[in-house]
Amino acid sequence: MRAALIAIPHAGEGIMPAIAGKSIAHRQLLFAREAGCESVIAFGSGASRDGIDLRHAAERMGMKFSVISTAHALPGIIREDDSLLVLTPGLLPESRAALDLLRAEGDRILVLSSGPGARAGFERIDLDRAWAGAMTVPGNLLGSLAGLPEDIAPHGALLRIALQQRLPEARLPDSSLDDGRWIQVSSLEVAESRTTEWLQNQLGDDGAGAPSRWLARKFITGAGRKLAQMRHARSGALALALGLMGAGIAVGIYERPAIGFLLAAVSVPVLELFLAISRLGVAPFGKLRRWPWVCFAVDVTLFVLGVLAIDSLPYRAIFPPAVLAFGLLLLDRSVLHRWLSPLRDRMVIGIFLAAVAAIARPELAIMLAGLLVLAANIISPRR
Repeated sequence: MRAALIAIPHAGEGIMPAIAGKSIAHRQLLFAREAGCESVIAFGSGASRDGIDLRHAAERMGMKFSVISTAHALPGIIREDDSLLVLTPGLLPESRAALDLLRAEGDRILVLSSGPGARAGFERIDLDRAWAGAMTVPGNLLGSLAGLPEDIAPHGALLRIALQQRLPEARLPDSSLDDGRWIQVSSLEVAESRTTEWLQNQLGDDGAGAPSRWLARKFITGAGRKLAQMRHARSGALALALGLMGAGIAVGIYERPAIGFLLAAVSVPVLELFLAISRLGVAPFGKLRRWPWVCFAVDVTLFVLGVLAIDSLPYRAIFPPAVLAFGLLLLDRSVLHRWLSPLRDRMVIGIFLAAVAAIARPELAIMLAGLLVLAANIISPRR
């Protein structure tokens, strides 16, 4: 069995730095689960806020949780044939390269080149190497802690013991320090400055061709960062998006198609906000559940509004919106030139429909939008 040793604040030490609403200890817990740990040992005060939050998070993941206040308690918890994953306090561990090294069979110390490692805040071992802040130690080495002072910090002590016993080493590429996925977070100020970078890393940079996605991500990484971290932000964003779509259909029924299209357009960045918050909720190692019906709901809304906006026989009212809807679905499956990519964005289409419907006939707006989408499909380089 493999357990993880994670530091939490002792009584009176204050609050641990957090990245995007989750403490460093919580981030380390997520890494430990991916590294194959079945239990977590918290070193510090279990009655602290971070200790209580970590316990609840570990229990939700199905992991055993225990708290120690002295390094001498470790040998009584870890058996000799067990393995202990040691993560140094303040480490934000999200590097896939490090995870692969620690998943490999056998215990080992992760090291970095001494220069880059020391500059990044990691402990220097000698002139050539620095400890990368993570290692796996066999349980039979923990008995050596009994000969050390009771108030010693277990992380540093275990590193010295592992080095004395010549535990195998694995070198983490120095490039892992450059992208913010393996860093030391030493204070609340550093955590605050790193949060924006972390959000951008998790959300990616693919919003250039989708204005609605760009708006949602700018909101999360800017003014709405605290709001997006609130407990019910995700469900609230989904409810607001669906409410805007419903309101759009409602005003469409009362023959206000321009307002209906505009409400549908506004719902798209709110929907992108929901998807972004969902992605952040499982980052960096979890997989996002697919929500195809949510994205399809915008197309259904535009189709219904189009049918309601055309005052004619049923087949004449259905045909133009159907052409637009199927054209958009085909566009989603096409590889487009960069300058055509915004036509995939339902917010752009909704704003176009609202603008033309406000100054001309709604039927003309739907036909023109359909022609634009069909033209984009025709000149697509490939499928």
